[in-house]
Amino acid sequence: MCGRYSNVKDLNQLGLEFGAQLRAGVGEPAPNLDVRPTTPVPFLQGRLGDDGVVRRELSVGRWGMIPTFAKAFESKFATFNARSEDVSDKPTFRNSVPRWRAAIPAASYAEWKKSGPKRTDPKQRYEIAPEDGGTIAFAGLYAPWRNAAVEDESHRDAWLLSCTILTMPAPPLGSGHPALARLGALHDRLPIPLAAGTIDAWLDPRDKDGLGLLDLVRGEAYDVAADWALRPVELVKDEDGRQRLETVENPVV
Repeated sequence: MCGRYSNVKDLNQLGLEFGAQLRAGVGEPAPNLDVRPTTPVPFLQGRLGDDGVVRRELSVGRWGMIPTFAKAFESKFATFNARSEDVSDKPTFRNSVPRWRAAIPAASYAEWKKSGPKRTDPKQRYEIAPEDGGTIAFAGLYAPWRNAAVEDESHRDAWLLSCTILTMPAPPLGSGHPALARLGALHDRLPIPLAAGTIDAWLDPRDKDGLGLLDLVRGEAYDVAADWALRPVELVKDEDGRQRLETVENPVV
């Protein structure tokens, strides 16, 4: 699963990096080394223009899916991740698979590994990030929710957006690649990364074969993750509130 990740770039930087236009009126989430569910996060979507060309658009939405049929823009369930194996069977997510696919940029993400089976056993945070310092684009879904408090449907606040990160089984423990073997030993789930050459196909709103695209991105995920490195870290805040991730020299696990 992916319950924390980091985003260290502002919207303009992400727009330039991914060749995306900024959605009109979006708020600016502050760079954050500890992004948590329910907070606003940037994500990419595909926008079909009047000229018939699909362009990447950078939007901002709640991390934690709120389906279109929800009575309020809130959820008592954990919807920040969605299992790709059965996502089309879940009412919260299934309408988004063929229609509203997203790419969620992250500098890194975090997992915790416990030193033992007891609840009180200490656990160590690990940062997972590309070795080359690049940005991960996680495969995700999004949904627009109609805000009835705004009468004019064309108003920018009439629709509220939310998103989720798709996951899949982690690489097997017997994987011959060192990075993949470490990922498999760290957690049994993997947030699905998109290969750079597949982002446009994944975001294309004209392609309604969401399950076929899921098969495509799952088939490429381990190759992308093979370039990731794991680092035991501690999240530290300075006196002025600034965050940093410090490498732990003697991790508990």
